[in-house]
Amino acid sequence: MPLIADGIGASDCESIRDAWLAQPVNTLSSFAYVAVGLVVVVLAVRARRAVAESVVYGLCLAAIGLGSVLFHGPQPDGAQVLHDLPILITALFVVAVDIALLSLRVGRPWTIFGVTSIAATGLTLVDAGLGAAVTGAAVVAIVVLEFLVYRRRARQLPAQRQLMVYGAILAVAAVAAAAWLLGRTGSPACDPDGEFQFHGLWHLISAVMFGLWWWLAFGSERSAPAAVPAGEHGRRA
Repeated sequence: MPLIADGIGASDCESIRDAWLAQPVNTLSSFAYVAVGLVVVVLAVRARRAVAESVVYGLCLAAIGLGSVLFHGPQPDGAQVLHDLPILITALFVVAVDIALLSLRVGRPWTIFGVTSIAATGLTLVDAGLGAAVTGAAVVAIVVLEFLVYRRRARQLPAQRQLMVYGAILAVAAVAAAAWLLGRTGSPACDPDGEFQFHGLWHLISAVMFGLWWWLAFGSERSAPAAVPAGEHGRRA
């Protein structure tokens, strides 16, 4: 099968084939995000807890997976944006949820999420590099906000349980980061024609990391924040 020397996905080690599945392993492993997104939605609906937030988050994860499938598979025009934008929007959702937890004046995160998503979409469509820069900034913001959420005990989970989940997330994130680095083209572990691809492993592990954050934020019986009646924000502040 003829190979393409350069193209989108070329930095992710696996050889790019002149076929509908340009990078088969990286393409198929991308469905892990879709699977985790569906699990999130099903669990939330069954528990009848934080359903709206969970559905939006689950759809964000599914969009990451489908964008990654297009990026590593058929690679149509615009695949780069379809790959990058869902990741950015998902990060902005986490930022919005954390900000809402830390500030009673904000209330539900929908306004923050909507405004930032529209702005991020515009920036990404204008210049993919700007979108990537905003994604990096959002990831840094998540780290800072999650630290503040934990320190201020903004979630209703017991401190010991939160610490265990955060520990699991950090451990999974470390393994995911290692897989991402090893899966870069030119890394010592890169085997472009191998049936095992570290970038595919990155897809699987990072999808689990996204799922763990949902459980921390909404999935546990005591993690979902209670609804605040209209007008209560001012009295609590």
